[in-house]
Amino acid sequence: MSMTEQADSSAESSGDSSADEQLKPVDVIAHSVLPVAGLMQLILGHWGTQVVGTLATLGVPDSLADGPRSAEDLAKQHEVDPRALYRVLRAAATLRVLDHAEDETFALTEAGHFLRTDYPFSMRYNAMLHSSRWHWDPWSLAPEAVRKGGEAFSDHHGSPYYEYIDKHPEEGDLFDHAMTAMASQAQLLAVSLHDFGQHKVVVDVGGGAGVVLSNLLETHADLRGVLFDRERVVAGAKKLLGEAGHAERVDFVPGDMFESVPEGGDCYLLSMVLNDYNDDKARKLLENCRAAMGEDGTLVLFDMVIPRNGTPSFATLGDIECLVVSGGELRTEPEIKALLASAGFRLEAVHRGFSPVCAVVAKPE
Repeated sequence: MSMTEQADSSAESSGDSSADEQLKPVDVIAHSVLPVAGLMQLILGHWGTQVVGTLATLGVPDSLADGPRSAEDLAKQHEVDPRALYRVLRAAATLRVLDHAEDETFALTEAGHFLRTDYPFSMRYNAMLHSSRWHWDPWSLAPEAVRKGGEAFSDHHGSPYYEYIDKHPEEGDLFDHAMTAMASQAQLLAVSLHDFGQHKVVVDVGGGAGVVLSNLLETHADLRGVLFDRERVVAGAKKLLGEAGHAERVDFVPGDMFESVPEGGDCYLLSMVLNDYNDDKARKLLENCRAAMGEDGTLVLFDMVIPRNGTPSFATLGDIECLVVSGGELRTEPEIKALLASAGFRLEAVHRGFSPVCAVVAKPE
C-alpha cells in the first residue's frame, strides 16, 4: 500500500466525510517521519563512528576510569580545546557512551568502559582503527569496488591492505592491536565450539599475536602449537606467548602462507583469515593446508557465516568491509562447502554459538 493509500484508508476509517479532500503536505511528512528518521540515522552513521573514535584516539575513556570529570579538566590533561572537547563529550552522551550530569561532568557508561585500554575485552583499538583516516578513506570508493568487483583500498593507497600495513609500522601496530582485541572477543568464544583436546599439534595459520593459540594451550595442557604468520607479526606473537608462559610449547614460523604452510600438525586452524581473500586466493591457501596435513588431519575455520535466507546478520555488513578493504568476502555455508571441496576438503560441520564467529570443521576428501 502506498503512502497516499494509507492516508486515504486512515481517513475513511476515522469517519472523515471529505473523501475527496487532497492529502496535505503535513500529512505526507507525518507519515514519513519514522522511515526517514531511520534512514537518516544510517546515512549519518559516520558521525557516531568518529565521535567514538575521537574519544578512543585521545584516550579520554582511560582518563575517566576513576570517575566523572569536567570537559575543562580533561582538556588540560589531553592538551585539546576545551569547548571542542565538551561538544564531543556531549555527543558521546547522546550515543550513551558517556553520562552527562547536571554539574557538567562526564562519566563512562557500561558501554564506555570498553573504550578503556585496560578494560577486559577492550574495543579501544577497534574504534581507533575503523575511524582512522587511512582505513576510513577507502570506503569513499565503495561504489568503485562494486563496479569492478574487488577491493578499493589499493586504488586509494597504491598497494593492497597487508602490503600497506607492512610498509607503515604505525598503521600496522594499530591493526595488530585491533585484531588482538577482536581475537580476545569474538574468536575466543568460538574456541569452545570444537574439541581441540583430540589434537596433538595445532598449526595456527595467520595466527597473528597468538591470542587464540595461547588460549588453546592454556586450556589443553598436552597440546603443542605452531604460530605461522608474516615475520613482523611473529615477533609480536613471541612476546605475548612468552608472557603467558607458553613459548616453550610453540614453534614460531615466519613465512608466506600462499607459498606453503608448515607440516607436522594434525589440526590446521585459520581464525578470521579466509574472509580476507577472494575465492582464488582462499582456494590456494586451503590447498596449501591440504598439502601440509596428513590424511587424518582436521581443518578448523573460525569465521562468520552469512545466513542464506536473508536473516539480518552482522556478517552481511562485515562482508562489505571485506569487499572494500581487503578484497575478500564472507560466505554462506553452501559457498564454504563448495570452496572447501575445490581444495580437497569435505565439510564436516558448522558449529554456531553466542558469537557471530562460527567453527567450521572439515576433513581431507
